[in-house]
Amino acid sequence: MRRNTPGWHRTLGILLLSLWSLCTSAYAAEEIVLFSYQQKPPYIIDSKRREGLYFDLAERLNAELPQYHFVIRQIPRKRLDYLLAKDRLDGIVLGTNPAWFTDAQRHLWSEAFIDDANLLVSRNEGQVSKLSAENLDGRRLGVISGHRYPELAELFERKRIQREDGVSESVNLLRLQRNWIDAAVIGRRTLEFYLHEQQGLRRQLYIDQRPLRSYQRYLLVPASHARLLPELNRIIGQLQQAPDWQARLAHYR
Repeated sequence: MRRNTPGWHRTLGILLLSLWSLCTSAYAAEEIVLFSYQQKPPYIIDSKRREGLYFDLAERLNAELPQYHFVIRQIPRKRLDYLLAKDRLDGIVLGTNPAWFTDAQRHLWSEAFIDDANLLVSRNEGQVSKLSAENLDGRRLGVISGHRYPELAELFERKRIQREDGVSESVNLLRLQRNWIDAAVIGRRTLEFYLHEQQGLRRQLYIDQRPLRSYQRYLLVPASHARLLPELNRIIGQLQQAPDWQARLAHYR
């Protein structure tokens, strides 16, 4: 018997390590990517600090479905559209709406998990100020590059308003303050966040209280991830009655 030789101990160690690795792999949570193409508060506030409503949702999914590990990754809208068209998107899309996709019927959709609206915002003072949807003719309207606005499609097509694409709603607010555009389309929850964070901003803005469009946000689930849809809907269905979730929503207002 030579089991006490150094070589035998090394062999035994390698075998034990291999068995441990196999066991660990068998029980490792499957990673599921949650893609976000709208990088704006309160949904995404600080990616490095994992702060924002989307991170709160991912944390809840991880707690409810420990067999999966949900992670958030940013993706440009054009890249997202390309991967969806090719059926190559390996993950789920956060916080979107079927009306924003021309091929919405090709995908599965979760239950809605939050409501939102697009508001028209202009300056509170000056020659071009206090605009409404009825007097936008000839005006420069700030929107987000690559985004679809069904409620404004006819106005854009007839060129009754000038579409001015910006990279974010925060940039469009700045352009509005500097008179580079006449009005901007801002999401209601995003606007509430900025009004709370920036003292004095409310006095500078005129907010048309009639939403351009009210909508809900869903999860876009490609067919490759259809197995997740029942559990996702179960968890989403519990949010409205969950005090901790409602507290998170109130925190971002």
